[in-house]
Amino acid sequence: MILSRPKRKTIFSLSVSTIVCGLGSIYFMRQVLAEPQGTWRYIVLGILLLCTSILIYKLLFNYKVLKISHDQINIYYPFRLFRSTQPISNLGAWQETVINTNKTVFKELKLVFVDKGYVKISNHENSDYDKVYKYIKKKAPKKEVKD
Repeated sequence: MILSRPKRKTIFSLSVSTIVCGLGSIYFMRQVLAEPQGTWRYIVLGILLLCTSILIYKLLFNYKVLKISHDQINIYYPFRLFRSTQPISNLGAWQETVINTNKTVFKELKLVFVDKGYVKISNHENSDYDKVYKYIKKKAPKKEVKD
């Protein structure tokens, strides 16, 4: 059984960034309420609130767990309360995107299912990326989409 979930350091960094943006939002909200002069405070407050909401969305609603075993792909989003089980035969296509940066290689695997959407995982954010890639490459080699 292959279990792929977000790495702890990804969750930690998103949590710290969300807390910092949230505290900055609270600070600027207090500043705006105490002394409403200065348009720049409203702009900074808006930017911080937008960043905080995007980070909370990324942290909570994009948290996914992939379990692959016995030719079944189980996708579970705990905060969305969504669970899906798809057989490998129901896989419509899959594609790996590789981007070379200065020091590292970023890889993203996109699995598209025939009837119920798609799921993406990356090597920097998810654990066991290589195992998932090897399993999909072994079980569904004809469904790979080339660039």
